[in-house]
Amino acid sequence: MVDGGTVALDWPVGGEDAGLWSSDLPEDAPVLVLLPGLTGGSGDTYVRHMLVRARKAGWRPVVFNSRGCGDSPVTSPQFYSASFTEDLRQVVKYVANYCSNSRIYAAGWSLGANILVRYLGQEGENCVLSGAVSLCNPFDLVLADINFHQGFNNIYDKSLASALQKIFKKHAKLFEGIGGEYNIEKAANPKTVRDFDEGITRVSFGFKTVDEYYDFSSSSRSIKDVRIPLLCVQAEDDPIAPAAGIPRADIEANKNCALVVTPGGGHLGWIAGGEAPLGAPWTDPLVMDYLVLLNSQVSSGKGPDTRKRQESDARLVSVDMVGGSMGVPEPEEAVIR
Repeated sequence: MVDGGTVALDWPVGGEDAGLWSSDLPEDAPVLVLLPGLTGGSGDTYVRHMLVRARKAGWRPVVFNSRGCGDSPVTSPQFYSASFTEDLRQVVKYVANYCSNSRIYAAGWSLGANILVRYLGQEGENCVLSGAVSLCNPFDLVLADINFHQGFNNIYDKSLASALQKIFKKHAKLFEGIGGEYNIEKAANPKTVRDFDEGITRVSFGFKTVDEYYDFSSSSRSIKDVRIPLLCVQAEDDPIAPAAGIPRADIEANKNCALVVTPGGGHLGWIAGGEAPLGAPWTDPLVMDYLVLLNSQVSSGKGPDTRKRQESDARLVSVDMVGGSMGVPEPEEAVIR
C-alpha cells in the first residue's frame, strides 16, 4: 500500500480442490474479489465455499486479506478499519490491471461488506467494478455496537475482540512509543471490539470518539450513491448486523440496489438445503446466480462494460431486470424488495 502497509491477495491454486484450480480458464474470465468479515481471511470456511462456487461457475476468485488478516503481515502502525476504503481501492485497481481483459466483481461479508458498500458509494459512476454483493452488512455501526452489548450477543463481541487481540500482539512492536492519544494497553487487552477501536482504530483514522468513528463509517450513508448493480442479503435475526439498521428506504429508492431479507440465518449462517449442515450456505448459489446473470447482461450489451466505460457514460444495469429471476430455496422464504 502507499503508506507502507501490506495486504495479501490469495489466488487459490492448490489444496484439496487442486484439480479445480488447475483447469484452464479463458483470459477474459470474470474475476470475483472476496472481502471477509472482521479479522477474517481466505482460510475461513464461508470464504472457501464461495471460492469453490465461483470457480465452478468459470470465474477467477481472489480473496482480499486486510492488514494482519489471513496471516498477512502488518508492516506499518495502522490496521484497517470500517472507515478506510483506500486499501480496497488500490486492490481493485491492481486486479483490474492484472486481469485487464476481465470484468471485475466483488462480494463482501459483515465488515467487509460495509467497507465494500462505502467504496461503491465513494466511486459512484466511476466505479471499476461491474457488480457487487453485500452479505450480513452491519450498515449502521452505532446501532450494531449497541446491539453487541445486549444479552447473548456479548459472546460474539468477546470472540471478535479476542481475534483482534491476537493480531495486535503479533505486531505490537510497531506501536511501541507511538504516543499521542493511543491507548496501547487497552488495544492489547480488549474486552470488547469497542475497546480495541478506542485504543487504536479511532485514533489511527483521526476520530475524536469511537461513536464518531462508527457514525462516519456506517455504509448506510453510502447506498444512495451506489451506481453499479448491488445485491444486499440480510437476516432478520442477525445479532451482529441488526435488521433495524438496514437502510430499506434508500435501497428501495436506488434502482441499482436489491435487498433480500430472510427471517432466519443469524450472522454468516443461512444453513439450509441439500448441503446443510456442513456444506455451503444456500446464499452462495444465490450470489453466483445473480453475478452470472449480471455478467451475461453486460456481455449481451444490455449492461455497462466497465472496461470501456467513459467518465460521461453512466449507463447501468437495473437490478429490476434480474431481481425476478433469482430463485430462493426453502425454507428461508426470502423477500426481494
